[in-house]
Amino acid sequence: MSLEFRELLLEDLPKIKKLSKSMDLRNDPKIGDVAESLIKDLKCFFYGAFEGKKLVGVGSLREKFDNFAWIEAIRVHGKYQKKGVGTALFNYGELIAKERGFPRVAFQTVTENKGSCRIGEKLGYERRHEMVALYITPEEIPTVDEVYLKQTPTPTEEAIEKLSKIPNGPKEEICTGWSYAPLEENFFKSEPDMDFYFSGKTALLDYRDRSIVTGEIVIGKAILYGSKEGVKDLVHGFIARNKNLGVFLFCLCTEELVREVLDLRLGLKYANVWTGGHNIVVLFTKNLDSL
Repeated sequence: MSLEFRELLLEDLPKIKKLSKSMDLRNDPKIGDVAESLIKDLKCFFYGAFEGKKLVGVGSLREKFDNFAWIEAIRVHGKYQKKGVGTALFNYGELIAKERGFPRVAFQTVTENKGSCRIGEKLGYERRHEMVALYITPEEIPTVDEVYLKQTPTPTEEAIEKLSKIPNGPKEEICTGWSYAPLEENFFKSEPDMDFYFSGKTALLDYRDRSIVTGEIVIGKAILYGSKEGVKDLVHGFIARNKNLGVFLFCLCTEELVREVLDLRLGLKYANVWTGGHNIVVLFTKNLDSL
């Protein structure tokens, strides 16, 4: 198959929406719904793969930080699955990343997306982290003691120092929900919607996520690292602070902490993907400066 690549423009929206309608449940969020925002996002290079005039796949390269680029929004037309389009979209994203001087590129997927995982392994990405997703709907959010609202966030510089000392803490990057970010002070100082909280040797990143379409805060995410002793206080505090959010509250944590969170009996349960399996977010990274 002969493919041509180029940046996607607003005039391509009808083709993108048509591609979106051809896909199955792995098209989440629906690329037809978020394409306009990606095209207008100055930190994204949104591109398409064409066979002749037909759009058969799309992808995006996002600037995460000076030394960190992110491949995202990879979608392949339903009739062009398993024909190498996905691999070609990743290769093109890497090419753009190298041209723009990024030494490292990464992407996330879920462990149930066997195709994406195989592409990452085939292209030489390192499989680095896995996070288990739990969720609770607004209707199920329990009432927690307001004493937990007295928790105060830890300043960024101090938080990053503490993270380096907690058990199984993040090293070069940290999970931010369905994505990962470089564990660097400047990054978090530029993100007003993220705060760190600590209880002993347990850390919680409280991330108020905004809609890619409207820019409004719609989801509260808690990302847990460390020992189980501080889980109760931190999760209760997270729920107390975010109980008014109108979509979902997510709690992502490493496998070691999942049981501890579920044992709190706050209504949190496993998030599942289209296969019915648990939603486990996995990070793949690749160094480009050594190629």
